[in-house]
Amino acid sequence: MNSRSIPAHRVVGRVLFLLMALPVAQAWAQNGDASPKPLTIDDYSRWRRIEDARISSDGRWVAYTLRHTNTLSHESKPELRIRDLETDRDIVVPMAHDGEFSPDARWIKYEIDSIPAPDRTDDSTSADSSEAPTGSPPRVELRELRTGRTQSWERIQSASFNMLSTHLMLRHRAQPDGDEDPRGVDVLLHDLATARGLLLGNVGDASFNRQGDLLAYSVDAAVRTGNGLFVMDLAESRIEILENDTLIYSQIEWSDDGEGLAALKGLPVKKMRERDNTLITFADLRGSLDDNESGAVTLDRWAHGFPEGFVISERASLSWSEDGRRVFFGIIPQTLAPDSADRPGRDSVANVDVWRTQDERIQSVQMIQADRERNFTFRQAFDAMDGRYITLTDSAMRAVEIATDGRWAVGRDVQAYISDTAAARADLYRVNTATGERTLMMQGQLTGQHVFGITPDGKRYVYWDNNRFHAYDLDAGDSRTIPGGENDEFLNKEFDYTRTRPSYGVEGYTSDGSGVIVRQRYDLWLLPFDNGTPRNLTGGEGQELDVRFRYVRTEPIDSAAPRRTRSGREIDLSKPVTLSAYGQWTKKSGFYRLDGGELEELVYDDARFSTPIRAETADRFLLTRQTFVEFPDLQVSSGKLADMEKISDANPQQAEYMWGRRILFDYENKDGVRLQGILALPDDYQQGERRPMLVSFYEKNSQNLHRYTAPSFMGGMGSLPVEALSRGYITMLADIHFRTGSSHSDMLEGVEAATQKVIELGYADPARVAVHGHSYGGEGAAFISTRSTMFAAVGMGAGVTDISSDFNQSWGWSYDIDGGSGQNGSSYYLFGQGRWGTNPWDDPELYRFQSALPFASEVTAPVLIMHGTSDPTVAFSEGMNFYNALRYNGKTAFMLAYPGEGHGLRGLANRRDLTIRYFDFFDHYLQGKPAPKWMTEGVPFLVKESDGN
Repeated sequence: MNSRSIPAHRVVGRVLFLLMALPVAQAWAQNGDASPKPLTIDDYSRWRRIEDARISSDGRWVAYTLRHTNTLSHESKPELRIRDLETDRDIVVPMAHDGEFSPDARWIKYEIDSIPAPDRTDDSTSADSSEAPTGSPPRVELRELRTGRTQSWERIQSASFNMLSTHLMLRHRAQPDGDEDPRGVDVLLHDLATARGLLLGNVGDASFNRQGDLLAYSVDAAVRTGNGLFVMDLAESRIEILENDTLIYSQIEWSDDGEGLAALKGLPVKKMRERDNTLITFADLRGSLDDNESGAVTLDRWAHGFPEGFVISERASLSWSEDGRRVFFGIIPQTLAPDSADRPGRDSVANVDVWRTQDERIQSVQMIQADRERNFTFRQAFDAMDGRYITLTDSAMRAVEIATDGRWAVGRDVQAYISDTAAARADLYRVNTATGERTLMMQGQLTGQHVFGITPDGKRYVYWDNNRFHAYDLDAGDSRTIPGGENDEFLNKEFDYTRTRPSYGVEGYTSDGSGVIVRQRYDLWLLPFDNGTPRNLTGGEGQELDVRFRYVRTEPIDSAAPRRTRSGREIDLSKPVTLSAYGQWTKKSGFYRLDGGELEELVYDDARFSTPIRAETADRFLLTRQTFVEFPDLQVSSGKLADMEKISDANPQQAEYMWGRRILFDYENKDGVRLQGILALPDDYQQGERRPMLVSFYEKNSQNLHRYTAPSFMGGMGSLPVEALSRGYITMLADIHFRTGSSHSDMLEGVEAATQKVIELGYADPARVAVHGHSYGGEGAAFISTRSTMFAAVGMGAGVTDISSDFNQSWGWSYDIDGGSGQNGSSYYLFGQGRWGTNPWDDPELYRFQSALPFASEVTAPVLIMHGTSDPTVAFSEGMNFYNALRYNGKTAFMLAYPGEGHGLRGLANRRDLTIRYFDFFDHYLQGKPAPKWMTEGVPFLVKESDGN
């Protein structure tokens, strides 16, 4: 296909106008300003974001951090707001962040950054504020919420409450002497009732048990004769010695019931890389203390069955089975420590990497994964009751998933299926964690989206195969097809990649273990494990209304509940549950309540909502609501959710500026596939005007109709800056429908169809339309520049221009750059986002035709290219080669190369620079503004070197 435009008669559809705010004039009048000013790049730093929003367990308090964006991190001026919902008063703590309530909602602790200057302008209308002394160093502060009484500590690395809210443990920062041995630091155990502190010296690891009545900690001192493992009864402030030794103790882990404790103890081995550790366990800690007995059961590398050449590793965490009998841990091969001496020069010893086509994994993958392989540990088990070592994994079966209760595990052996391009598969084994016995469950099972793991009750393993859900019964040792889905009801028919289609997914499991709740495109179904009748939980209403229902967990998880409940994957259908709702074509969203088979709408609006979080002991929820013009401020509500009340106002300055509104419109591709686009209009747009238009795209974007877009410096060429509306542009995001083997042509077709539709609707000036994209959208934009005459200017960021060459790249890796997987790019093109389904040797013409580079001579519009020179995802040469091809063919092109930057810009100055030059370029070619000197005269390298521009 080499079309120049889509004929108008092929593009049909309807336009849905959505009122996103009050009428413009009314909104301005309410803010006392009849003439809002245009937004400029200098205004971006006035915007703030909300971080770390939390609601207290009693539902009375909300804490969140406000932080300025588009600034350097030390200039972001964080501000902690603590809202009393009973009095509607704010406590404002300048330079504070990361607020955390105590479980009983009586206290809050937070961090305060250093405050250097007294000239802070506080625009808060709060009735209370906490003033920090000027020039104060960073610290942790504790506040009693009802009284406002505070206490603070400097040089604190971390602070945590115990579950009973009786103590706050404050861990001091290590001395900055670079000495990592010993690890011990001072820990202050602060009694919240008495405000007194107990100093514990040279603490290595420390951990409260889940019940919150015991603290276990290790001592790691310079003089190791004082090292040991200790436990403290918090109610009595009594410390008991579990062990004293000259070894290093680490990885303290409590059992669920707070009765068992495990840790490692060991010492470095001279000239070897790994520490020689022993696993020490106390299965009945309280009983041992009461009987004045150690009760310790240990495992070391000399135990029966322990593999030779391995040691127990502190690089892996410890965990207990739910019954408190087994401890899971990691082992690692003992190897020589790396030689720190200077390596010989290249004239005496060769430094060469040998790449073989027969290598199991390509060298680039081996290099990227080298650190992971060096630190990889094999998961094993130890029976703390009878002191028995149990092998769970080995070099053949390296990965294992352990059930929540710890009785069964499922291991994966992928050795026979390692490939650069083939879909991920594995042989799956049932593993008895009490004996290590393995039973083959299935061979060559597709993994990834096709497996869902062990059910929360630990009884079954759920997976997808041959377009049906299946459950392997771990106790019985057999697999059954789960009833339902005989007519492909759960097959993801929207999946447009060339891989085997997965299901829509698993939503959760019934709390009684009787069935699995799965997704259809719109509805939710309950499928029974044992030959029952499948049931459409949402009654087909989703399918009927084109509304997608999904389960959302709003209830806090009880920390005292069994593990299967704490996993968050169980859904109790005997109680009302909350479902999110999203209108496929209206873009409305909200929440419904499902109760006994009945659906009740709670809130459903032209807006976007976050998941409501319920206070633990109160019927009060915390969530956000946003639209294109409405920042996602915090809202509180009851369980009805329709009675939301806004409690934050992060960006009141927005009312001072011109903004805009969005329109959702329909269009079709040439096959009649329904697509949607988002059009943004400036506040001062008058019906019938034809404005210059900026177009961007990346797969599908219409689902983001109600997403708030804050002013932000550009990190790439994919976003549409909201400032463009203040500059007189209209902006448009187009959806793309993909087929197999024509991705770039599909982008051209979708973008042109959407653009033509907006022109037909009378909004866009057809002579002043530009398109740009980044990454996958960037390569599409480059392709469009070689095929379409519809656009007056084109922007391309970090895009591939020769897909034949990129097919053979190592993903995110070169000898100078890393940051990706190192895998060959072929899998991406065959089965991933590329969607080509063939290779450059079987279909060289396809790869040539779908690349921009061979057709650079056909480009008619000026092109702006931006690329980071250290891009690990798309090689910088892709942008540079396209620039050189355009230069050779006498085309107008500009390339912005950002040294040291990656796939997107991270440096603040660079992002600001790109934003300025972006508008320079498009303002010139779409609005006729004078071109700046960098476009007319260039920036010679010596000039840049001398003046820093």
